[in-house]
Order: sequence, then C-alpha cells, then structure tokens
Amino acid sequence: MSSRSLNDNPVHALDHLRVLDLAGREGQYIGKLFADLGADVVKIEPPGGDPARRMAPFVGDVPDREASLVFLNYNSNKRSAVVDLAAESGRETLRRLASSADLLIETFKPGHLDELGLGYGDLSELNPSIVVASVTPFGQSGPYSGFAGSELVAQAMGGVMYIQGDDNKPPCMTPCDQASQLASLHAAYGALTALRERHATGLGQHVDVSMQDVVAHLLFPVPQYSMTREIIRRTGATSTLAPNNYYECLDGRASLSIFFPHHWQVMIDWMDIDALRDPMWQDYTFRRSNPDIIDQFVAEFVADFTVADFVREGQKRHLAVSPMSTIEGFANDPHIRARDFYVNANHPRIGKHAYPGAPYLFARTPWQIKHAAPLVGGHTERVLAEADDRETANRQTASSSRPNRDGAKPLKGVRILDFTRVWAGPYATRYLADLGAEVLKVETEEYLDGGRIAPGSSPMFPDINRSKLGITVNFRQPDGAKLVRELVAVSDVVIDNFAAGVLGRRGLGYDDLREIKPDIVQVSMPGYGATGPYSDFVAYGQSLMAYAGLSLLWGFPDSPLDTRPNVHYSDFVSAGTTAFAIMSALEHRAQSGQGQYIEVPQSETLAATMGVTQLDYLVNGRSAEATGNRSLNFAPHGCYPCRGDDQWCAITCLTEEHWLALCQTIEADELATDPRFATMEARLGHQDELDEIIGQWTAQITPYQVMWRLQDASVPAGVVQSGEQLFHDMHMRSRGFIAPVEHNGWDTIEHTGITVNLSRTPGSIESGIPGLGQHNSHVFSDLLGNTASEVDAMTAAGAIG
Repeated sequence: MSSRSLNDNPVHALDHLRVLDLAGREGQYIGKLFADLGADVVKIEPPGGDPARRMAPFVGDVPDREASLVFLNYNSNKRSAVVDLAAESGRETLRRLASSADLLIETFKPGHLDELGLGYGDLSELNPSIVVASVTPFGQSGPYSGFAGSELVAQAMGGVMYIQGDDNKPPCMTPCDQASQLASLHAAYGALTALRERHATGLGQHVDVSMQDVVAHLLFPVPQYSMTREIIRRTGATSTLAPNNYYECLDGRASLSIFFPHHWQVMIDWMDIDALRDPMWQDYTFRRSNPDIIDQFVAEFVADFTVADFVREGQKRHLAVSPMSTIEGFANDPHIRARDFYVNANHPRIGKHAYPGAPYLFARTPWQIKHAAPLVGGHTERVLAEADDRETANRQTASSSRPNRDGAKPLKGVRILDFTRVWAGPYATRYLADLGAEVLKVETEEYLDGGRIAPGSSPMFPDINRSKLGITVNFRQPDGAKLVRELVAVSDVVIDNFAAGVLGRRGLGYDDLREIKPDIVQVSMPGYGATGPYSDFVAYGQSLMAYAGLSLLWGFPDSPLDTRPNVHYSDFVSAGTTAFAIMSALEHRAQSGQGQYIEVPQSETLAATMGVTQLDYLVNGRSAEATGNRSLNFAPHGCYPCRGDDQWCAITCLTEEHWLALCQTIEADELATDPRFATMEARLGHQDELDEIIGQWTAQITPYQVMWRLQDASVPAGVVQSGEQLFHDMHMRSRGFIAPVEHNGWDTIEHTGITVNLSRTPGSIESGIPGLGQHNSHVFSDLLGNTASEVDAMTAAGAIG
C-alpha cells in the first residue's frame, strides 16, 4: 500500500476550516473532499445513525451500521456527532455549532431547514460569515424545486441517459452515483469560491447546486440542439466517428479512440489495408458517414492481438489505446501499483484495509487519510463541548469597514494562464471563468485546437471556452518563452494538460515558475499521472473510462460490450476535480502565502469517484459487474417505457411511503400486500416481475404524465429527457440555466449556464469564445507593457501567433 497517506504531521490545504455535514448520500462527497484535505468536518447524524450506514454493500455482506462500504467511502476523516434535529434541543445544538462554523453542507428538500429555523437566513443571523452549500435534485428555485428526486431521476432529467448506450435497451444510468459526486464537486468548488470571496467582505452566502443542472451540462445535448436541431440518441455499437469503440482482442477488450487526421493516418499505416488508403477515407465527413465499414476493418485487425500487445503497440504509435478493465484488473494493474494509488486505512470495527487513493497530488499540502469513517456518535461529547468553549471572536465576522462586493463576480482578481486543450482542462478553467476568474487561453497557430480547425461545425469548442481571453504564444521560440514567463509573474495559476514533462523541458516547470513568482499555483493534468509505466501514454476520456473500469460497469448485463458508452464522460470528472483543487490551493495560499504544484492524474481522479465499488473489491474481494438501472438497496428502481417513440420515465421508491404512494397512483393497492412486494427486501428479490407490472402502466401514458402523476404523490420520478426536451425544459429556463451566447465565428448558441449559484455574488457568462489571438494586444501591451512595435516584431518573429 501507498505511503501517500503516512506523512505524520503534514500541513493540509483546508485545515483551518470547520465544516458541518448534514448531507445525505447526494452530498456526502463534499464533506469527504474537504476532510481529506484537512478540514475539520463534523458529520451530523440523527439518532440511530445516518441512512447511508444502512446501505449495501456491507463488509462480508453482513448488515451492520458500522460496516456499510457506502458510509465508509464517503466519510473518511470526518467526526460524528449525533444531533436530533426533530427536537428543539437538537436544533439549538446545531445553532451553537453553526455559530462558529465556516461551512454547512445539506441536501434536504428546499425549505425544510427554514421550517426548522435552521435555513441559511437563520444561520447567517447567528454567524454572518457562514457559507451554506445545498445540493438537491432540482435546486432551490423553479417549478421542480419541490420534486422528489434521486440519483436515477437526476440522471434521467439531466439527459445523460438518453444519449449513450445500447440502442436496443432502455436508457441506462451511469454507475457509481456519478450525478451525486459530480454535483458534490461543483458544490465543493462553489463553496470554496464563496469562502474566498468572504476574505474580502467577511460575509458568507448560500451556494445552490442542482443535480439536474450539473448532469444537463454533460456532453453538450442542449447547445447541439440549439445549433443544429439534432437530437443525440443512443448509438449502440456504432460510433458517430470510427474508430471509437471497445474492440475484442484474443483475451479481452481494448478501447481505441481516433479523432484527429494525423492519428487516422497512423492507424491506416499500421493496419496496412489497401482499401483504406483510398483518398476518400481521408475525408472527415465521409468517415463520419461510414463508421460501420471502418469498425469492421479495425475489429478484424485488432482481433489478432492480446490486449497487452495491442495497447503496447498502439501507444508506441501515440494512439489513445487502453485496456477495458474490470475493477479487479484496475486494482492490480502494474501502473496503479507502481504509483501506490491505494492507501492504508484502519477502521475501529473493520480493522485494517486498503482504501482508494487521492484524486490529486498536492506537493505542499497533501491529501491524507488520517482515520477511517467514524462510529455513530463517536465524537458527540467532544464536539458539543467544543461548541460551548469555542471562541466566537476567532471566527471571521462581517465588518462595516470591508468593501461591499454584492453583485461582483466572486473570483474577480484571480488570473489563470491556461495551456489546456480539448475538454477536461478547458472545462475546469471555464467553470472558474464564469465565476469571474480572468482566464488567458494560450493557443498557437502552429497547433490548433480541434475546434479551430473547423469553426462553426460543433458547439463543443465554444461551450468549453466561453468567458475567456484568447492569446497566441509559441513558447518554443525564445521570445515566446519570455512572454510566458512575464505572464507567470502576473498570474495566480498556471495549468496544462500536456504529456508529462512538456513544460519542464521548456524551462517552464514548477521549480522554474516559482523562481519567477514564489506563490504561483501550477496544475498539470496528465492522463495517467507524471510517473509510472504509463506516464507517457496518450489518453482521451473514453480510454480513461475503460482503463478505470467505468465503461465495463455502465450498461446492462446482457448488452454487448461494444454498446457500452464511448463518450468522454471522465473529462467532466477531471474538470470538476481540478476546479476544486485550484480553489483549495488558492485558499491555502490566502492563509499561508504559499503556492504549490498539483498533479491531477485523470485515471485516478475517475477511480476516486468509484470508491464504493473499489472498496467492495478491496474489502470483500468482489469485482463488480454491470447492473443496468438496478440498485442494491431500492426497488422499484428503473427506467420504464411510455407512450411515444423512445419515450421513458425513471421511477425510484426509496422508502415504504414512496412504494405505497406508487401502488395507489397506479391503482394497484393489492401490490402493497403481495408477499413478493410487501417489503423492500422482497421487492429487491422480485424486480423482474415488479418492473413488468409498472411498465404495463407507464406504457399507456406519456412520460410527462407519468412524472407529474407520481410527483403529485411525492414519488421520485423523472422523464428521460432528450436534448430537445432539455432545450425546452421549463424548470431549467425558469432558473436562467439556458442562456444565449454570441460567439466569434459561430452563430448565437443557447448553452447550459452556470452550475454553481451563489446568492450574493453570482457568476455570469462574460463573453463567447474568443477569436484566435483576439486579446493579444490587450494582454501583451496593456497588461505586460510591451509597445505596439515590440508586439509587431514578436509577431513577425513567430513568438506571437
């Protein structure tokens, strides 16, 4: 196991923060993110313990509130205090705790805490500096804000289920609670944004994150429909651009993704098939029109390799090839072992066990597992004593002498020098740009990003790069490298997703940069990390999904493996994680004056969001398999056919109350007493029969009728929305989440908006995509002080451009 977590007394990025965690499963990852970087996170549990303690899988498959791997995963490094919010004494206890807290996390139905006198308005009266972060299925406002929700319902209403997977099956949810964890990542960097703004004003605010919003911004269905009126659908085994699939080898499957012309030429040369040397196959549009033919040639070629041989030979040619791993395969992969990804943990009831490692590596303030998840109420007495003794004068409070920044963007004054390309890195910086950071997007005319090659052809590039300033610098040129160093001197963050070591070889590594600006934060996003056997491997989102094991789990057990989603979902995980890492480093710098280097190894970043599944293997020895839309804990839990072509509605019953209300709504009260369905345990054992009965009812009416009838009875249900339905979604539009943006070189496109809503200093979309080098004059002359003639000379010499 790794020594990553064994540094006895390191300084941690967030160890000055006190966090109260009232979140359910949808938001517990927020507290884990803070706790693993050193924050004092107190898990507030009801009498009997948090509901997650009763969720499978369990250690040894024996139900025990201290042995749930769900709770174990999400609650490392936290303390536990039992507080009964149903009693006035418990509510008063929470008020005392909140009076000296920096952050409170919650996932209750909007308005619930207000009814208890514990809403943001109430708590801010006691503690004006407190930040409250709320993660809910549909946010704090809008027509659906009061809807009952769940992980499955949020994924359905957000559209991710409609656009990927087996086209001969119902839409399938992303495994491993990805919607909850993505929403938590956005809430986490949003909370740190609010805490950073507090440094200037002393005032906290309310951070509102809707799971539907977060899911809806994935994979571009809204801007795609806005621009082309195309409805993205499940593609099954045929990719929209081949080769891009999971190809069968002699001993397993491997992922291969090719998007750029030079990689396609390399593949043609490698396969040495005369038919593909015809010039027509060089035409991008022609290839998009004939993916099945290309896939047939590639499949026949790949079939003669073992997985290891195909990956080795493909990567030797700088192609994005990776194994399609099982959880067991990933855990025992030589690269993961060489990087010491897994760490040691010691639980007071379970004992010593391996634990999934860090999603990022902070050079100065490391991620660390100090202790495993707490026992129920294990720290109640001490936490309550601290509430009585804690000096309220030590907490930050509002001051009339501080500037009032209401309405100002919260990250105003933060400058990010952005070398990232494609999706993951640019999305991370765009999140922060929408919140007010000045992001300088560095490009070069010699090596254009994909979106520059065919402007106006896709909404992806403008969606990822809005709200930024565009500059062109060739840092291979001496004068170009000099300009980069000058920009570093006036920046807060430098970020890249080049292959490991690229900037270092140009004299722009972290040691070089901190000589220029000692408090600089530098972030690198190598696909497989900067060390280890695969450190030089080429990686795209699909290949990382395959390598980490997510692709194998995302689908139905009986669906062909080549119908597994081949989308670049992991880029969004990397982006949210990177945004949180940047904000954590800036928070530490605000306390200490110190910058640092951060590595975000994207394969491990994704694996970190699969913690429950990882623990099931590490503790129980069970390598997970695909389960479709089924749940270990809840039934019914599925996606049901409705009237209309490819129309579906997701339904989940998380409680007995949900189940009884469902039976009444579908006019089948007899099901409530049927021995097959009378208890949750019984329903879990008879899901096929249950799904058939529910499907017969849903098939008679439209998905929106299903949703509204069940929501009227407080049953979690949501339409599996297409891009068109998302585009017209009245709830998201009422929240201002779909917004038109004018772009340089594109038409006006309606985009999904900002996923993090700050009550006092909200973000906004500042501008559309910048033109190539559009802001060269402003940056190189106005910011750096070069004269117009000097800029012209550097442009003529190729340093600018």
